[in-house]
Amino acid sequence: MRTETIAQQGVASRVRSAPQELELCRRIAAGEQHLFGEIIDRYSNLVAGAIAAQGVAGADVEDLAQVAFVNVYKGIAGFRGEAKLSSWIYRIAMNVARGHLKKQSRRPLSQSVEEAMESGQQPEDQRTGQALQTVRSRALAQGLAQLTEQQRTCLALYYFEELSYEEIAEAMSMNLNTVRTQIRRGKLRLAELLDPAALEL
Repeated sequence: MRTETIAQQGVASRVRSAPQELELCRRIAAGEQHLFGEIIDRYSNLVAGAIAAQGVAGADVEDLAQVAFVNVYKGIAGFRGEAKLSSWIYRIAMNVARGHLKKQSRRPLSQSVEEAMESGQQPEDQRTGQALQTVRSRALAQGLAQLTEQQRTCLALYYFEELSYEEIAEAMSMNLNTVRTQIRRGKLRLAELLDPAALEL
Protein backbone atom coordinates (compact mmCIF):
# COMPACT_ATOMS: atom_id res chain seq x y z
CA MET A 1 0.00 0.00 0.00
CA ARG A 2 1.43 3.43 -0.97
CA THR A 3 1.50 5.92 1.90
CA GLU A 4 3.31 8.83 0.19
CA THR A 5 1.60 12.18 0.37
CA ILE A 6 0.92 14.21 -2.76
CA ALA A 7 3.74 16.55 -1.74
CA GLN A 8 6.19 13.64 -1.42
CA GLN A 9 5.18 12.31 -4.83
CA GLY A 10 5.69 15.75 -6.35
CA VAL A 11 9.16 16.01 -4.86
CA ALA A 12 10.10 12.56 -6.09
CA SER A 13 8.94 13.35 -9.62
CA ARG A 14 11.14 16.46 -9.83
CA VAL A 15 14.37 15.00 -8.42
CA ARG A 16 16.86 13.70 -10.97
CA SER A 17 18.96 10.63 -10.31
CA ALA A 18 22.76 10.98 -10.06
CA PRO A 19 23.31 9.70 -13.63
CA GLN A 20 20.69 12.15 -14.93
CA GLU A 21 22.37 15.03 -13.08
CA LEU A 22 25.76 14.07 -14.53
CA GLU A 23 24.28 13.92 -18.02
CA LEU A 24 22.67 17.35 -17.49
CA CYS A 25 26.05 18.81 -16.49
CA ARG A 26 27.75 17.23 -19.49
CA ARG A 27 25.17 18.69 -21.85
CA ILE A 28 25.59 22.15 -20.34
CA ALA A 29 29.37 21.86 -20.61
CA ALA A 30 28.98 20.76 -24.23
CA GLY A 31 27.20 24.00 -25.10
CA GLU A 32 23.52 23.59 -24.21
CA GLN A 33 23.62 26.70 -22.05
CA HIS A 34 19.85 27.04 -21.82
CA LEU A 35 19.79 23.99 -19.56
CA PHE A 36 21.68 25.86 -16.86
CA GLY A 37 18.41 27.54 -15.93
CA GLU A 38 17.30 24.17 -14.59
CA ILE A 39 20.29 24.14 -12.25
CA ILE A 40 19.47 27.65 -11.02
CA ASP A 41 15.78 26.86 -10.49
CA ARG A 42 16.51 23.68 -8.57
CA TYR A 43 19.34 24.89 -6.36
CA SER A 44 18.72 28.62 -5.81
CA ASN A 45 17.34 28.03 -2.33
CA LEU A 46 20.20 25.69 -1.48
CA VAL A 47 22.79 28.27 -2.55
CA ALA A 48 21.11 31.09 -0.64
CA GLY A 49 20.87 28.92 2.46
CA ALA A 50 24.53 27.92 2.23
CA ILE A 51 25.60 31.56 1.98
CA ALA A 52 23.34 32.77 4.78
CA ALA A 53 24.57 29.93 7.00
CA GLN A 54 28.06 31.43 6.96
CA GLY A 55 26.77 34.63 8.60
CA VAL A 56 26.48 36.79 5.47
CA ALA A 57 24.21 39.81 5.83
CA GLY A 58 20.84 39.34 4.15
CA ALA A 59 21.39 42.21 1.71
CA ASP A 60 24.47 40.47 0.29
CA VAL A 61 23.05 36.96 -0.04
CA GLU A 62 21.41 37.47 -3.44
CA ASP A 63 24.52 39.07 -4.97
CA LEU A 64 26.76 36.31 -3.66
CA ALA A 65 24.32 33.68 -4.91
CA GLN A 66 24.79 35.07 -8.41
CA VAL A 67 28.57 34.85 -7.97
CA ALA A 68 28.22 31.26 -6.79
CA PHE A 69 26.18 30.27 -9.84
CA VAL A 70 28.74 31.90 -12.11
CA ASN A 71 31.37 29.71 -10.44
CA VAL A 72 29.14 26.67 -10.81
CA TYR A 73 28.77 27.38 -14.52
CA LYS A 74 32.50 27.89 -15.00
CA GLY A 75 33.32 24.67 -13.19
CA ILE A 76 30.52 22.45 -14.43
CA ALA A 77 32.72 20.73 -17.01
CA GLY A 78 34.80 19.45 -14.12
CA PHE A 79 31.88 17.86 -12.28
CA ARG A 80 32.44 14.10 -12.36
CA GLY A 81 29.54 12.89 -10.26
CA GLU A 82 31.79 11.65 -7.46
CA ALA A 83 29.61 13.60 -5.02
CA LYS A 84 26.00 14.68 -5.26
CA LEU A 85 25.48 17.71 -7.45
CA SER A 86 23.75 19.43 -4.54
CA SER A 87 26.79 18.84 -2.29
CA TRP A 88 29.17 20.14 -4.97
CA ILE A 89 27.10 23.30 -5.48
CA TYR A 90 26.76 23.77 -1.72
CA ARG A 91 30.54 23.75 -1.28
CA ILE A 92 30.97 26.33 -4.05
CA ALA A 93 28.40 28.62 -2.41
CA MET A 94 30.04 28.14 0.98
CA ASN A 95 33.46 29.09 -0.41
CA VAL A 96 32.02 32.22 -2.05
CA ALA A 97 30.50 33.25 1.29
CA ARG A 98 33.72 32.62 3.19
CA GLY A 99 35.73 34.62 0.67
CA HIS A 100 33.28 37.50 1.03
CA LEU A 101 33.52 37.45 4.83
CA LYS A 102 37.31 37.35 4.70
CA LYS A 103 37.34 40.48 2.51
CA GLN A 104 34.92 42.21 4.88
CA SER A 105 37.15 41.48 7.85
CA ARG A 106 39.96 43.40 6.16
CA ARG A 107 37.96 46.60 5.70
CA PRO A 108 38.96 49.58 7.92
CA LEU A 109 36.57 50.19 10.79
CA SER A 110 36.85 53.99 10.82
CA GLN A 111 35.28 56.31 8.27
CA SER A 112 34.51 59.99 8.04
CA VAL A 113 31.07 61.54 8.41
CA GLU A 114 31.17 62.52 4.74
CA GLU A 115 31.93 58.95 3.68
CA ALA A 116 29.12 57.65 5.86
CA MET A 117 26.64 60.10 4.34
CA GLU A 118 27.78 59.37 0.79
CA SER A 119 27.41 55.64 1.35
CA GLY A 120 23.92 56.09 2.80
CA GLN A 121 24.99 54.62 6.13
CA GLN A 122 22.17 54.48 8.66
CA PRO A 123 22.02 56.20 12.06
CA GLU A 124 23.68 54.53 15.03
CA ASP A 125 20.51 53.08 16.57
CA GLN A 126 19.55 51.35 13.32
CA ARG A 127 23.08 50.08 12.74
CA THR A 128 23.18 48.74 16.31
CA GLY A 129 20.09 46.67 15.62
CA GLN A 130 21.59 45.38 12.40
CA ALA A 131 24.86 44.59 14.17
CA LEU A 132 23.00 42.56 16.79
CA GLN A 133 21.23 40.65 14.03
CA THR A 134 24.60 39.95 12.38
CA VAL A 135 26.08 38.73 15.66
CA ARG A 136 23.16 36.36 16.12
CA SER A 137 23.43 35.13 12.54
CA ARG A 138 27.13 34.50 12.92
CA ALA A 139 26.62 32.72 16.25
CA LEU A 140 24.15 30.46 14.51
CA ALA A 141 26.59 29.97 11.65
CA GLN A 142 29.31 28.96 14.11
CA GLY A 143 26.96 26.45 15.65
CA LEU A 144 26.00 25.09 12.23
CA ALA A 145 29.69 24.63 11.41
CA GLN A 146 29.93 22.06 14.20
CA LEU A 147 27.14 19.89 12.79
CA THR A 148 27.37 17.21 10.13
CA GLU A 149 27.15 18.43 6.54
CA GLN A 150 23.60 17.14 6.11
CA GLN A 151 22.42 18.69 9.38
CA ARG A 152 24.12 21.98 8.54
CA THR A 153 22.61 22.17 5.06
CA CYS A 154 19.10 21.20 6.13
CA LEU A 155 19.07 23.66 9.01
CA ALA A 156 20.49 26.47 6.87
CA LEU A 157 17.59 26.01 4.48
CA TYR A 158 15.15 25.69 7.37
CA TYR A 159 16.30 28.77 9.34
CA PHE A 160 17.53 31.15 6.64
CA GLU A 161 15.36 30.27 3.63
CA GLU A 162 12.33 29.12 5.63
CA LEU A 163 11.79 26.12 3.39
CA SER A 164 9.38 23.34 4.27
CA TYR A 165 10.66 19.82 4.84
CA GLU A 166 9.35 18.84 1.41
CA GLU A 167 11.17 21.73 -0.27
CA ILE A 168 14.40 20.84 1.54
CA ALA A 169 14.06 17.24 0.44
CA GLU A 170 13.73 18.42 -3.14
CA ALA A 171 16.64 20.86 -2.95
CA MET A 172 18.92 18.27 -1.35
CA SER A 173 17.69 15.25 -3.33
CA MET A 174 17.03 13.54 -0.01
CA ASN A 175 14.31 11.33 1.42
CA LEU A 176 11.71 13.31 3.35
CA ASN A 177 12.13 11.23 6.51
CA THR A 178 15.90 11.77 6.36
CA VAL A 179 15.32 15.53 6.25
CA ARG A 180 13.08 15.32 9.32
CA THR A 181 15.70 13.28 11.18
CA GLN A 182 18.58 15.58 10.26
CA ILE A 183 16.67 18.71 11.28
CA ARG A 184 15.58 17.19 14.58
CA ARG A 185 19.11 16.06 15.44
CA GLY A 186 20.57 19.35 14.27
CA LYS A 187 18.18 21.36 16.44
CA LEU A 188 19.05 19.28 19.50
CA ARG A 189 22.76 19.75 18.86
CA LEU A 190 22.36 23.51 18.34
CA ALA A 191 20.45 23.76 21.62
CA GLU A 192 23.50 22.26 23.32
CA LEU A 193 25.96 24.58 21.56
CA LEU A 194 24.25 27.98 21.50
CA ASP A 195 22.83 30.58 23.83
CA PRO A 196 19.04 30.63 23.30
CA ALA A 197 19.24 34.30 22.21
CA ALA A 198 21.25 33.24 19.15
CA LEU A 199 18.26 31.34 17.83
CA GLU A 200 15.85 34.31 18.15
CA LEU A 201 16.23 35.32 14.49
